[in-house]
Amino acid sequence: MSPITENGTPERVLIVIMGVCGTGKSTLGSALATSLGFPYVEGDDLHPRSNVEKMASGTPLTDADREPWLALVRRTAEDMTAQKQNEVEKKDGRGVSGKTGVVISCSALKKYYREILRGNPSPSLFSSGNELSTSNADTLSTYFVFIKGSRSILVERMEKRPGHFMKAGMLDSQLGTLESPEGEDGVVVVSMEDSTEEQVRQAIEALRRG
Repeated sequence: MSPITENGTPERVLIVIMGVCGTGKSTLGSALATSLGFPYVEGDDLHPRSNVEKMASGTPLTDADREPWLALVRRTAEDMTAQKQNEVEKKDGRGVSGKTGVVISCSALKKYYREILRGNPSPSLFSSGNELSTSNADTLSTYFVFIKGSRSILVERMEKRPGHFMKAGMLDSQLGTLESPEGEDGVVVVSMEDSTEEQVRQAIEALRRG
């Protein structure tokens, strides 16, 4: 099912803006959320302090660091959309009538990271033995908007972002880790070189097509 119907009404969805550092996930995520009337969440804000300190020191996160964070991103989306849906149901009194969603930025570099975000974690893949608590995928449909860009443009952008905890030297590590989501169900690809307005237009058009 398409997350956006012809009249612009969304189903209950999580839209993840993904890509390596420097692609402009926050900018696109905020703009897309505004266009859809959804709240926007900066996924990096959900990292525990230990993860932020590692990234600030230039140390790449391990899968064991990321798994609980990704599960928290999923649970945050489930909680936010469930709360909003309950508010709508109480307001109009028509039962299951609320349609809502949330946009969250998250690098989501590996396929199995994306499965955690989809609500389909496979314990056999976990590197840390973590017991990850996520709800069944049926409770919230998940879509990804992948911002694709070249290394040269990424480096140029990152060098212009003083104070951000992600260092330009970590870019190659992220590019090496990236497992492209192209071809996966529910994935929209936009170019980093397009304007934010064009990226939003393309994303909404593709989401409507389902």
